Amino acid sequence: MKEKLISLGSKSFLKPYFLGLLSALFFTLSFPKGDYSLLIFIALVPLFWASSEKEGDNLTILSLGLFFGLIHYLSLLYWIAYTLHKYGFLPWVVAIFALFLLSLYLALYPALFLLLNAQLKVFSEPTPAKGLFLSMSFVGFEFLRSTLLTGFPWGLAGYPLANFSPLLQSADLLGIWGLSFLVLFINYYLFYTLKSFSSRAIKRFASLRSQLFFLSIILFFLFYGYYQQETWEKKLMKRGDSLKVALLQGNIPQEIKEAKEIKISIETYERLLWMALSHNPDLILFPETAFPFYFPHDREPSLKLLEILERLRLTGRDSFHRVPVLIFGTFRVSNFNSSPRVHNSLLVWDGKDIADLYDKEKLVPFGEYVPLARFFPFLKRISVVSDIIKPGISKNLSFPIGENHFELVPLICFESAFPQIWVKRLRKGGDFLFIATNDAWFGKTSAPYQHFQLAIVRAVEGRRYVLQAANTGISGVINPLGQVEVKSFLEREEIILGTIRPLKDKTPFVRGGYLFPYLATFLLLASVVYIIWGNYLRGRRRYPWLKR
Repeated sequence: MKEKLISLGSKSFLKPYFLGLLSALFFTLSFPKGDYSLLIFIALVPLFWASSEKEGDNLTILSLGLFFGLIHYLSLLYWIAYTLHKYGFLPWVVAIFALFLLSLYLALYPALFLLLNAQLKVFSEPTPAKGLFLSMSFVGFEFLRSTLLTGFPWGLAGYPLANFSPLLQSADLLGIWGLSFLVLFINYYLFYTLKSFSSRAIKRFASLRSQLFFLSIILFFLFYGYYQQETWEKKLMKRGDSLKVALLQGNIPQEIKEAKEIKISIETYERLLWMALSHNPDLILFPETAFPFYFPHDREPSLKLLEILERLRLTGRDSFHRVPVLIFGTFRVSNFNSSPRVHNSLLVWDGKDIADLYDKEKLVPFGEYVPLARFFPFLKRISVVSDIIKPGISKNLSFPIGENHFELVPLICFESAFPQIWVKRLRKGGDFLFIATNDAWFGKTSAPYQHFQLAIVRAVEGRRYVLQAANTGISGVINPLGQVEVKSFLEREEIILGTIRPLKDKTPFVRGGYLFPYLATFLLLASVVYIIWGNYLRGRRRYPWLKR
């Protein structure tokens, strides 16, 4: 009998963690390369169910959230360990431990999310209003994760909706934050429906109004999406100014870039440049650090690059053809207070000279700089590169093509994960977005696919064409509906050709969509204060000595 009780007790103990494991795996598989994006609509239902059975046991709820988050982020971000080992030259044990620490930090957010909602009986006594609160609080936690400690907005819950066009279209209203809200709301609706099956008939009847409430919000997003999709399809069919673009993907292995084999990079991109010219593009875009040297400090390769540009200028003059504008990535050396500063930069060549430049604003922690290195020097040992790159300022790139003047919003690599960076720039102007990246760091892992998914959502949020040029892929052209018009394969040398339309519309998200995550964060913090104050008052009633 005693053995039977122990067996039942162990099953009861393990059940919530099994459900948490199920949710974590479903959640990860809904992202690339999992390619089971439908799972995003049910991924959190097992977690909510486990939480409903353990509500009141704060320690179990907290550990369940940590367990879920740890499994999810370890499986989603496994490529970080690969990169740290292969290019940071860390032993596998150290690289995996670094991934574990990051995942543990990120897991704090779902753990606190579960604990907060359990305190308010969101799972044990589900209602439509609590569904709204849960979804908003999740957005608040995602926003905090995206901003605190330099921010890490990778893998937000709304990104798998990039594969569901009608739902994706609402990104122009509330951005990625609205998509995350919708994902959580749908999951909670399914959880609520399953819970109602166990209720009595009278409760089921009472829940009919609740069902209508849930469905009305979901249908609003759906109908809004269909309306926007039809509207923008008509807009894009109308005649207007267009640009022919060429994206160059040199497929330079990171081992070659790390070995400073500059000659190979220059020769590869010079060859692709002359091949692209045969298609008469207006604009040719190179990836991040296509020319991996310090311009103009490294004299020999800098002169070689200038020689290529001069030959291109003379070719255009002699053939009476307009020379395309080039935008290419390199490391730029500037002087600051008589000391050199290195930037990860994009330079604009307008057919005559370097006409504009952009220095990367948001650097990659432990990839381009070491946070808190001044206080903790040992952190430099786990950095992929030395701490020499300095951030630039927020700005757009402008250039003439023929009689027209264009402005693009530049983003380099990790910056495409931060909507707040490009939204600020797009408010000032910007006809389209350009993401220059070098995803060779990640090999054939899921990271390049996850990175490209960000670009799809960015296109709909701003209703702009998005051009992504990647060294090893994925490069592509995405239209304002989030439809991929053309894209490259991974680890293949390619020239991607496309036609884009410069656009001027400013979406609700660009105009003021950031009010939504701010509101969600305020609601989250207010609820924390409410819970703490409520617990304090209950404590005073239970323990009169607290009143003294």
